[in-house]
Amino acid sequence: MKIRLQYQILLLAMTTFVAGANEYILAGILDLVAPGLGAPVALTGQLITLYAFVYGLGVPVVVALTSQIGRRTVMIAAMFAYGLASLLTLQVHDFWTFVPVRILQALSGGTAVVTALSTAAALAGSRRQGRAIATVIMGFTASLIVAVPIGREIALRYGWHAVFPLVGLLSLAVALSHWFVLPALSPAASIPLRAQLALLRRPAVLGGLMVTVLWMAGYVMTYSFLTPYLIEVQHLSGASLSPILLMFGLASLVGSRLGGSRTDQYGFHATLVGAKLLQMGFLAALPLTAWMWPGSLYAVAAVLTMWSATAWAAGPAQQIRAAALVPEARGVLVGLNQSGMQIGIAAGTALGGLVTQTLGLAVLPWLSVAMILASLLLMGFRRRASAADPAIS
Repeated sequence: MKIRLQYQILLLAMTTFVAGANEYILAGILDLVAPGLGAPVALTGQLITLYAFVYGLGVPVVVALTSQIGRRTVMIAAMFAYGLASLLTLQVHDFWTFVPVRILQALSGGTAVVTALSTAAALAGSRRQGRAIATVIMGFTASLIVAVPIGREIALRYGWHAVFPLVGLLSLAVALSHWFVLPALSPAASIPLRAQLALLRRPAVLGGLMVTVLWMAGYVMTYSFLTPYLIEVQHLSGASLSPILLMFGLASLVGSRLGGSRTDQYGFHATLVGAKLLQMGFLAALPLTAWMWPGSLYAVAAVLTMWSATAWAAGPAQQIRAAALVPEARGVLVGLNQSGMQIGIAAGTALGGLVTQTLGLAVLPWLSVAMILASLLLMGFRRRASAADPAIS
């Protein structure tokens, strides 16, 4: 990449970092936010579901409505709205006043992410899009590395109300940076919303997006309740969680980068199969660790590190796979895949909250394994079906 392009891609990664911060931070401080809202952990966790649900269903509409506007303008406006919504959390004092703030965060942050991903693919070209998309996705992983553990430390020292406004100020700074770093980008390829919905009637597209939904649901089912899981099931102290969350985030950064490189080198299918098999193995190791080495910080950290790396290695490949389903609608499918990820987050978090209330936290990793296995089997079925009869795609 040229130096100029590198800066542009890094700024797009900064966009996804900020957009991912509010979504991921809540999972890292769920045990602290719930008492502040006067709500149980299971209910507070549904704010993650709400964010993902609104993102998944609302962002495609916003993207369609803004398809005639230049992409730089869309990102600046989206990040500005996202920053204001984050500052509004200063006025949140119970569960229900948090709801409209999360809705605005989801719509604005999701629009910025989808625009950043499609812009990165367009700027980098087909030969380097795997690495470019991986770099932009690394913004999300950086949220895990930096925002989640630091956000938890800030919440522990100054209260959870201090966390989100800082994200808001950073959002406003990123919005301003877009004006100076990015070129005056043309609008994304315009496809009417009705035509976008028509894509979902194609078996290859619907099946491909369901692969994303199941995979992401399997990931977040355990991740969204990770802090209470580590405290109650793995018997770790709350004070030890920040370093573990930092290691988890660092591993996701490495995994995302390796996943992008392997996708460019070996293709998305081989990368996805390997990453998902390993992800299932390390998830299954979590309850075994609780049984064999209860309270062992090092054993839990090792397993979580490998789970994070393998889970995030699948991210770039999943984006490329979705975009390849209908090459002439690549930009739309990147957005639909992002919506599929968020619907998976919503479904996984909602189901995780229900399971937590009925069966307990200990079963979450096993259910995550089942969801990821279903994703892998569906991916294999769709691959065979398309090879046997390309006309059905």
